[in-house]
Amino acid sequence: MEITSANMAVWNANQARLELPRGDGRQQLKAVAKEFESLFVKQMLDSMRATLNKEDNLLDGGMAENIFEDMLYEEYSRMIAATGSLGVAEMIYSQYRDLV
Repeated sequence: MEITSANMAVWNANQARLELPRGDGRQQLKAVAKEFESLFVKQMLDSMRATLNKEDNLLDGGMAENIFEDMLYEEYSRMIAATGSLGVAEMIYSQYRDLV
């Protein structure tokens, strides 16, 4: 099976499924807000990575390096969102908590 960008998009969509915690709507809202912040940070990191000049690297890992980098940046985005340092999740939660 050839790995194409379409295959990677399907794989990423399957990995992005969010398991909502059991409990009240506010706990679920908080989980969704954190996941949104993670996706937001991932988009920012991807934009940043697109500006890097790959020709300056000592080694070129090809497609394997690209896949690893994408997974690494996804984990970075989850870690950044977990710390709450940007505050995007908290803003979303505070806007919608009274509706749940």
